Amino acid sequence: MRSFKLISRGVAATLLMATMASAQLMNGKSFDVIRVEKVGISGGKVDSLAQMLANQQYRGKKLTDEMMAQFRYAVIDNLVGQELVKLECKKLGIKVPAARVDSVVTQFKAQFGGEKVFQEELKKTNTTMAQFREKIEDQLKSEALLEKKVPYPKDPTEDEIKAYWTLNKSKVSVNDSVGGIRIYKKTKGMSAQEIADTKDVLKGVAAQLRSQMRSQSKKDDFAAYNFAMQYFAQQAAQGSDDPDAKKTGGVLLTTLKANGPGFEKAVSKLKVGEISDVYQDKDGFSIFMLTGRNDGKLESYKYQIETGLRMQAERDRQMQLKAYLDGLGKVYKVQYLDKKYTPPEAIGAN
Repeated sequence: MRSFKLISRGVAATLLMATMASAQLMNGKSFDVIRVEKVGISGGKVDSLAQMLANQQYRGKKLTDEMMAQFRYAVIDNLVGQELVKLECKKLGIKVPAARVDSVVTQFKAQFGGEKVFQEELKKTNTTMAQFREKIEDQLKSEALLEKKVPYPKDPTEDEIKAYWTLNKSKVSVNDSVGGIRIYKKTKGMSAQEIADTKDVLKGVAAQLRSQMRSQSKKDDFAAYNFAMQYFAQQAAQGSDDPDAKKTGGVLLTTLKANGPGFEKAVSKLKVGEISDVYQDKDGFSIFMLTGRNDGKLESYKYQIETGLRMQAERDRQMQLKAYLDGLGKVYKVQYLDKKYTPPEAIGAN
């Protein structure tokens, strides 16, 4: 199920499906700060979801008032947009098959580890199964409408990637620099058996990821590459003995000759997206995933170009989506009742 994603004002705007426990009547945060037709949105709900989104992206780090305002605006855009689309779905009589709702509910249950745990989570949020199914149904209706009105962009074609390269290859600085992700394991002071075990662990990580990439690349090379990068960076942050890996995810920008003969031999023949064999690295061993090479060849920049084209297409879609929602805001009444909860260029604002 694709997320209902609105323009983000500088932060990632994501669908936030959370049910808030009722606040005390005299708590000011329970008062409506926005209304979309007859539906009220409280300041407490906005603040709670904004904090949740901030925690997901910054993991508890203290943020400035300006940064929190951006998260708050992203949440407001989502909440207002959802209500507008819901109203339009009702007006147009959009339906989704019950079997489709059943399928998505089943997926949620599986993610929570089964029926029992899922029911416990519903109780924690004071949500009934009927209410949860209604949320899922509304989401599926919204997706169906938006796919018609503001369809998701198609993936870049090979011709589009080549055309972009033709226009921009003169800007590329050709040199021996490479970029990638390294997982390093220190073996100094270990016994021969421990050293052998360490090498086997690294071989296993590389082999497992290569296998998963081969499986995914049958469907989508780009998806396989991005999965591998994320997985490799996660493994580096969690298990690399490089003291900087927790912060950098093992990302390394260097040259072939700057990291010793072992690195040069292991990486020199790799193509972008490939993973090296285990190689000797200072006081231990490493494996390396090549993510960039400045050799002036299209194949070395293909994933970067595709990423850029996808991002531009998504930015264009976000602009189209914002325009569509602004249009709905002229059909249905949207009221912003508190300046703090009124984003710049707020959806539906007069």
